Amino acid sequence: MSLMESYYLPKASEGEVSPWWLKGGAIFIGLLGFSSLIGAISLTATGFWFDSFVNDLDPEEVCSEDPDPACEDLIESVIEMGEMALWDVGAAASALLFLISIPTVYVMWTAEDREMGLKLAWIWVAVHASSQIYITHVWMRWLDRFGESIPDDMGFMDLFVAFSKIGSYGGVIFCELALAAGLAMITIQSRPQTSIEMPSAFHSKEE
Repeated sequence: MSLMESYYLPKASEGEVSPWWLKGGAIFIGLLGFSSLIGAISLTATGFWFDSFVNDLDPEEVCSEDPDPACEDLIESVIEMGEMALWDVGAAASALLFLISIPTVYVMWTAEDREMGLKLAWIWVAVHASSQIYITHVWMRWLDRFGESIPDDMGFMDLFVAFSKIGSYGGVIFCELALAAGLAMITIQSRPQTSIEMPSAFHSKEE
């Protein structure tokens, strides 16, 4: 093999794409899609349980024998957690992710339509990122109000809430960036392979 031939990308035929990156992406999204189905079931069940639980809670009745004025605030925070839209929205988003993963996995695995498969995969990642950011934001807002309901003269609760926000938002951002980076790599690596053409500087074409 000559030096110039070493710069050529191996290819079987013009326009052929490597199926391995697309198939790997299909497997990964398939696993995440299945976990989304489990998440949808878990969030739905938790939402129903919380709803029935907080319906039986009465702050005045629960705190009737507790002289601490913060007791009612604490119970109201628990009731608010059970009534949050997080459970319904989270379950709906997880179910949507599972549904989107079905055609995404099929198209990427067959590798018959690379562009469509990648578009579906990017839609999946966008929906996943949006839902995770929303759920984290709603949860952190509730944690703020929950922290305010707990007496804390030393400021430990404020510190706990601050670290929780950093860890939660940071973890979501890192996870979504990792997913986007992985899909970007699949997009690049699955492009149709073409050879590099380097015209010689010493060659002159005469008509």
